[in-house]
Amino acid sequence: MRKFGITAALGASALVAVVVLLVGVAPQFSGAADHLEAPFVQTDGRIDINDVYAFTNGPNTVLALTVNPLAGVLSPTSLRPGAAYEFAIDNDGDNVEDIVYRVQSSAPNKAGVQNVVLHRATGTQATGGDGGPVIAHGRSGTTIPVRTGGDLFVGLRDDPFFFDFVSFGTLTFCTPDPVPDFFAGLNVTAIVLEVPTADLLDGTPNIGVWGRIVLNGKQVERMGRPVINTALIPSGSKDAFNATAPADDVATWTADVTASLIGLNGDAGYSAAVAAILLPDILTIDTSAPSGFLNGRTLDDDVGDTVLDVVSMGAIPTDCVDANDVSFLSTFPYLAPAN
Repeated sequence: MRKFGITAALGASALVAVVVLLVGVAPQFSGAADHLEAPFVQTDGRIDINDVYAFTNGPNTVLALTVNPLAGVLSPTSLRPGAAYEFAIDNDGDNVEDIVYRVQSSAPNKAGVQNVVLHRATGTQATGGDGGPVIAHGRSGTTIPVRTGGDLFVGLRDDPFFFDFVSFGTLTFCTPDPVPDFFAGLNVTAIVLEVPTADLLDGTPNIGVWGRIVLNGKQVERMGRPVINTALIPSGSKDAFNATAPADDVATWTADVTASLIGLNGDAGYSAAVAAILLPDILTIDTSAPSGFLNGRTLDDDVGDTVLDVVSMGAIPTDCVDANDVSFLSTFPYLAPAN
């Protein structure tokens, strides 16, 4: 998979930094990728975005986000009624959403099934957090056709994030071999949307994608790339970061992100270069080129290895968990079935 194209000499603190970058400072399950990264979302797994994916599939683009870490164990298994789950699309490079696909749901019935509806909003309806024509509706756990082309799925799936979380305490990655994937056997609630790529573009093949959750008219959670809020935003500011629009990221969060990186590796030049790549927190993708982190993010992308390799400057290139515990599907909705 693609690695960050940054070179710099890191100090001895890099090994400790690896732990912090992926899971935060707490020695427990928290903040891997973006699971449980901020105080408010920890109160309800249904409004906690774990991961965001964007990749092309022939003439289509697939957008996916997961919520409910450890669904059915630590979190519920359904969406939160009244919350808006959104894919925001910037197609002119100004870091402001031009198109929003908005998923909302009813309360689950006795069988746990929810009625779901998908809106496609543009203009002020995209930035205002409401409105837009309905382009799909159906029931969770099923493939729902989208009127403008493509499909929608909302339901319980295997958690696609893979990493040897257990070895963080000792940094003894790759022993034993094979090493355990902490996330093996765990589930999440997934929203997967596949639409024609042409519906996302405005003159160029480049778009920016992020997921967000709006509750009572306020953005309470968002994510583009993995680990940014988890690792690089001060603990007292994580909810504020989740409420920030990406267009304001550079002005608002560059100093904090750079300072966090300097604290981890001691190299100001390296930290500034990384901060310039990571902000704004938008998952960018050139839809005319093969998908793969940092060009979008596919389900197969080993983002754990990417972070380990970058932060340790090659000292820890891998955790030896190179793939999900179960195979992804070659057809929609792509994530493996729930365990």
